[in-house]
Amino acid sequence: MPFSRRSSYTLTLAVVAAMPAALFAAEMDSDIHDALWTCTMENGQSWQCDQPDRTNPLADQDTQTDLIVPAGPQQVSESSSATDTGSDTADLTPDLGPMQQISGAWLCEANASGGWSCLDNQHTTAPPAKQSSRGTASAALPVVNQDSDQPVIEDQAKKADLNDTRYAAQDWYPITGASKACYGVYIEPDSEIPSEADENLTVDADSSETQLGGLTRLEGNVELRQRGHFLRSDSAEVDQISNQITMNGNIQYREPGLLLRGSQAQTNAITGETVVSNADYVVHEQSLRGEAKRIIRLKDNRIRMEDSSYTTCPPNDESWKIASSSLVLDPNRGFGTARHATLKVADTPVFYFPYIEFPIDDLRHSGFLFPSLGYSNEDGLEVAAPYYFNLAPNYDDTLTPKVFTERGLLLENEFRHLNSYGQQALSTGLLIDDIQADRDRWLLGVDHTGSQGAWSSQVDYTAVSDDDYFDDLGSSLEVDRSTHLDQRAEATYSRKHWAATLRAHSYQTINDSKSPYQRMPQLQVTGNYGYELGQEVVFSYLADATRFDRKIDDLSGIDRVTGSRVHIQPAISVPMLWSWGYLTPKMSYWLSHYDLQDQVAGQDDKIDRATGVFSINSGLVFERQLDNYTQTFEPRLFTLYSQREDQQGIPDFDTAEADFSYQGLFRENRFTGLDKVSDNQQVSIGLSSALVRNDGSEVARVGLAQAYYFADRRVQLNGDTSVDTEHQSNFAAEAYWNPYSYLRLSVDTELDRSAFNPLESNFKVRYTPALNKVIGFSYRYREDLRSQAEISFIWPLSPEWTMMGRWQEDMENSQTPEALLGFEYASCCWKVRVAARKWIEDDSGGREDSAVFLQFILKGLGTVGGGTAALEDIIGFKEREENDDY
Repeated sequence: MPFSRRSSYTLTLAVVAAMPAALFAAEMDSDIHDALWTCTMENGQSWQCDQPDRTNPLADQDTQTDLIVPAGPQQVSESSSATDTGSDTADLTPDLGPMQQISGAWLCEANASGGWSCLDNQHTTAPPAKQSSRGTASAALPVVNQDSDQPVIEDQAKKADLNDTRYAAQDWYPITGASKACYGVYIEPDSEIPSEADENLTVDADSSETQLGGLTRLEGNVELRQRGHFLRSDSAEVDQISNQITMNGNIQYREPGLLLRGSQAQTNAITGETVVSNADYVVHEQSLRGEAKRIIRLKDNRIRMEDSSYTTCPPNDESWKIASSSLVLDPNRGFGTARHATLKVADTPVFYFPYIEFPIDDLRHSGFLFPSLGYSNEDGLEVAAPYYFNLAPNYDDTLTPKVFTERGLLLENEFRHLNSYGQQALSTGLLIDDIQADRDRWLLGVDHTGSQGAWSSQVDYTAVSDDDYFDDLGSSLEVDRSTHLDQRAEATYSRKHWAATLRAHSYQTINDSKSPYQRMPQLQVTGNYGYELGQEVVFSYLADATRFDRKIDDLSGIDRVTGSRVHIQPAISVPMLWSWGYLTPKMSYWLSHYDLQDQVAGQDDKIDRATGVFSINSGLVFERQLDNYTQTFEPRLFTLYSQREDQQGIPDFDTAEADFSYQGLFRENRFTGLDKVSDNQQVSIGLSSALVRNDGSEVARVGLAQAYYFADRRVQLNGDTSVDTEHQSNFAAEAYWNPYSYLRLSVDTELDRSAFNPLESNFKVRYTPALNKVIGFSYRYREDLRSQAEISFIWPLSPEWTMMGRWQEDMENSQTPEALLGFEYASCCWKVRVAARKWIEDDSGGREDSAVFLQFILKGLGTVGGGTAALEDIIGFKEREENDDY
């Protein structure tokens, strides 16, 4: 309680008559305020009193020297001198007459010796009295504020049952109809805490007795307020010489976010140090509470506790706590420090810490993060203990020693840096002499993203010592774990109408599949300009120069070909848009030159290609109003003419055939990349319809499209010599339905043009009624090729119990690539998770592994156990953990 040093104290003495509340409510005018007098005592001198409230309609409008004290059983006595042990007491005998007479009130003024001189008053208004050199003030009869202790309800606590006051003394209120494991919330009564700008020390009490220059004794509802701090007790003594305030009985100390309670307290009004004995405490924002033999509030805002405990469990729960001989909460550092601490679960000691630090805010701090624990058949017991280094506000480091009982010690490290240009991270892993693999294992990862002005850059680089690194060791690092590890760096310069990118892109393939081509390097320039020539005309271009390379030791034929490609693709279009439709004619020209090495026999090393492409994209939009929706009907017509060009001998450096889909039938090229230009001469017809809400969001959409061809398609990917002679394509259909914000269904399918049989389908369902309720299902089917299903879910069985899992099934190959099932039990302050997992480590070999994960989460401390990486593959798990409000 850091009270600032003042040259005088402000003492507010509230003397409340013991009248029935009903009488006050019936007879008191709504404009009459509490009857108070406010007096300032300079050290060793007498009181000087001012009028705190001039809004009383009963008070004289002129400056008065009288103090009206309502009648009541209390006694107000002031000592006439600092050395006199007696006191001059005015007996205030209650006389509850009519309100208009203010019966039983006293007229008082400060006398020359500093005491009070009081006369009985039976008048409606105070008559003039002799002006005192010290000054007096008048006040009206008090109104007891029945809502002064009503907590201010925050948005997140609107469901709190404020009528349930079983733990209100600790600011804890149950939540009615709670659907999560935590059945209550801490609510801080902000009305009791004064403003930070109020530097005066204000003291309220029912009665007082003062020895000038000595002690001031306060009795009954003693309250001290100053600059965001509040202290209450049954009685108190103020030493005007030492500035020490001693308070006894039902101590309550508050500052924003903190409550201390105890039986006795001492505070220094100059240094602000406060000691509370036999105390308990609550830290609202972090939901912390505990007990202590003594709590010392130091002048630097630290809180030191002796023989204390610490927990995030609610007042009615002793599931776990840390008991320590000494505990310091330092809000300046955002850390708590405990010495000789014992972690107790259900009041049973389970672990001893000679010294432990833990965070009490969300800021970054150096220290050990909680360890992880796991077990698998091949690795044995796995224990990791990460240490976080908060080196500077803009860079940090995390070192994670990880021990595998069947392999050895793996050291993982992640360094992160942030500056005005961007952010970057360096990730490393090193295991010397893996016992099982009989070799060293290592990992290197670099991640960078930056921009400044017209310049931007990206780096995404991951490399590992061997193909089995992730299967054997996993990783806690944020690195790429795909089949082909990216090793990419690029820089881009952007202007209003054009942009240039210089890129180097390589891969490390960590399975038996064929490695993609490396772009070492690639320079790409794009531009887009619009002109008004009676109608908007858009001119665009793409210029690309790339060197392609790959490892060719185990390859044959055209797969061994490497080389360089220069490609220029200018285009001109005239987009015409109306509210009822659109029409966009477009013409582009593909100019390419290849300079190749290791070319197959019979093909040229240098190849030139020039191909023109012309398209017209058009559509109409019809609408009709339904009750609460707008239904659209959208026919679409797409015409495409691609000039046929012999493209034999050109490698497929970055080219693949696009998936057959509704949108794919309206593409200018049925291939991705720049190495193949389709020789399509076609018309695509599509029909779609949507149901739109009044706010513009779509409830549902269905679409069906088909292409009609006027020539055979001879251009194919390398290795495919077939000619597509069909005059019609299969039907492409898509549909999605979003009846509610939490439910979405979608399907896209290829239908046989004659029998309407589904040849390929992708079906997805996502149901998310709440943050902790997520079900996702998907099914992929391709005739004679694949039949795969996946389900992922998080679902509460009760407010405490949650089931989660992920299951993948490959029906075509009779395999289960992934199976995970877990259960979680959660209370307000702790959780436990157990999960069993079975998975295929290597797709080519079909090697399986299995594991059982066990996690203990003590909210406010951390997590002990492993398996987090596997759980994060469950849809919605990351979002649930990040919000942690379920």
